[in-house]
Amino acid sequence: MTAIGGGEICLATSAARGVAARDVERALHEAIAFGITIFDVTGDADSEKLAGEAVRAQRVRDRVVIATRVPILAELPGAPARDLLPERLPVGYLRERVESTLRASRLEVLALAQLPLRPTWLTSRAWPELVGTCARLVGEGKVLAWGALLDEPAHEAAATLAAEPWLAALSVVYHLCDRRVEPLFEAALKRELAIFARHPLAGGALTGDLGPGVSLKPRDDRNALEPAELEHIAVAVARLAVLVKREPPAVRASEAARQIAARSRRPDHLECDTVAELALRFVIDRGAIALPRLHRREHILPALAAAAAPPLSAGLVARILDDKT
Repeated sequence: MTAIGGGEICLATSAARGVAARDVERALHEAIAFGITIFDVTGDADSEKLAGEAVRAQRVRDRVVIATRVPILAELPGAPARDLLPERLPVGYLRERVESTLRASRLEVLALAQLPLRPTWLTSRAWPELVGTCARLVGEGKVLAWGALLDEPAHEAAATLAAEPWLAALSVVYHLCDRRVEPLFEAALKRELAIFARHPLAGGALTGDLGPGVSLKPRDDRNALEPAELEHIAVAVARLAVLVKREPPAVRASEAARQIAARSRRPDHLECDTVAELALRFVIDRGAIALPRLHRREHILPALAAAAAPPLSAGLVARILDDKT
């Protein structure tokens, strides 16, 4: 698989952010043509259909991995201490979801099906049945490999989940400003488990375009960010902006960000053009496959350039890691 992939293909989210389905389709086809081989697809029929059609149209089923997702069921009311695995990911539902994804995508087999797993489920009475069902779906030729979508990186049992032999990939939220999952990397990489870094640009924050006063589409999910959060984003970007050649707009969106940028020492040699490039190269250098959103065609070539760039220098990485903000 390539060191860069297409993250979270979701037509509903793209539409809310002002990107039409036709534009997402064009970007997906172009990304495949440029050699990107992994795409993360949310668990809705329209997005699965789009991804399946792109793979079939370009006849790349043998080299492109469409990483589909099995959405988790909502938790029922009641005591939170009960065993939740049987109600949130029952095996009958799992089978049904695999079949519906095969129908929507019109793919003969799912190259990688991702399950939203919780480390606490390892001790569930339903865990052996879940693992057995996954093995049977592989044996039936409906799924080639399984991955885990992990959203509890700080949990002490997460490393045990990463060591599960039937899992081929671990999908985590990981970027410059959230590195909590790094303790999992050693165990995962030791057994050649692929690590997918979701949101490597922190939902767009590390593009340098988000900050106080930013204007977004009315239905954009990032409108929910509070002013204090936007201020924090601008300050974090300002700390990174001195390490790149092009100053992002967020640095000028906040007085605190401007002051930080003004008093921070710039290295003699700048290795990256943009904060986004720095963020992607950092993730890739740590051994993960970066999955930024590639829903616009103009995002593809910069992402590929970041994947092809040499590793960041030890001095630059040390400076990033030493920043406690």
